[in-house]
Amino acid sequence: MKKIAILILTIIAVSAHGQENSTTGFKRFQIGINISPDICFRTLNNNDGSYVSDIVIKLRDRDETIKIGYTAGLNFCYNITSYFGLETGIQYSEKGFQHIQTEFYPNQPDDPTMPDKAIFKYHFRYIDIPLKANFTIGKKKVRFFTSVGLTTNIFITEIQTEILIYGNRKVIETNPTLFDYKKVNLSPTISAGIDYKINSRMNLRVEPTYRFGVIKIIDTPVSGWLWNAGLNISYYFGFNPNSNTSKKQNKTSTL
Repeated sequence: MKKIAILILTIIAVSAHGQENSTTGFKRFQIGINISPDICFRTLNNNDGSYVSDIVIKLRDRDETIKIGYTAGLNFCYNITSYFGLETGIQYSEKGFQHIQTEFYPNQPDDPTMPDKAIFKYHFRYIDIPLKANFTIGKKKVRFFTSVGLTTNIFITEIQTEILIYGNRKVIETNPTLFDYKKVNLSPTISAGIDYKINSRMNLRVEPTYRFGVIKIIDTPVSGWLWNAGLNISYYFGFNPNSNTSKKQNKTSTL
């Protein structure tokens, strides 16, 4: 079945190649930039099966919540047809979560030396290398777009930010951590949205995107998997490398 599927795809790609070259709006290659504001969080797991780890997970699920992150970078697309293409690139992403504490000593009188609220943000920073298959439906300026793929996440660092709120003032402290986080992760990625053709060379894509890390981030009794969901906005510029050569050849043949 695999060989048959590969053969069918090859035949479709080869037969479409000639048709697409005659279409002036089709561009074989595209270079783009993107930015995606993301909602980030984690899923916890009890790795040692102990009762203590279960309690830790319950406490963390109670006190930890989502944080805002982002993904941004450069992209390169190879379009096999106007409906199907492959995409890769290099991205910088910040994932993570945050811990919010509002009561320190609830049964004690007010103490001005104690903060009213504390927020601890955990920023996981990665270099992402995506590999996606893109599918586009429609022939008009506004088309439906979807993609599926796998992103390789290369760990850079984790930064912890501590925000202490005392009445009308804040104290903010940021420090890198030295925990032994895994250097590489893999994130299946799925998205769907709108592709808007600005002109024959430029197009804009807006697509809700979901990414989920399939490898736990650290080997500890309680570990987790990072995930993020966002609205990815991309701008692409398309070109055909042989277009200038073919124009020159046409001029020569006309002369």
